[in-house]
Amino acid sequence: MGIQAWLERKKLEKKARARLRELFRDPALLAGTSLRPSHSSRYVFLDCEARDGEPAVIRFGILRHPRPYAFSRQAHEVIEYYSYDLSGPRIKVDEGVNLTRLRGQDACD
Repeated sequence: MGIQAWLERKKLEKKARARLRELFRDPALLAGTSLRPSHSSRYVFLDCEARDGEPAVIRFGILRHPRPYAFSRQAHEVIEYYSYDLSGPRIKVDEGVNLTRLRGQDACD
């Protein structure tokens, strides 16, 4: 990858990150998902696709520690991978991986 292509990719990623920040500030976009504005500090930008030099699809992940019941001490580490399609706009869960069970544990306290 040449320096020009690298610079263009960095510029695209900067735009994509800005769009992700906007996503977590817009309750209308978050409606219908399990995402909340408070998750903005926990997302990790993974990748993006471009159309005409602008971000079209942004992929990101969030590490969660869901509890099966509000009073339960049991919690699992789960990473969820999302795709944010800007043409829709639409957010969908691509995959969820239970890291606790992946390590051979049942739950963590």
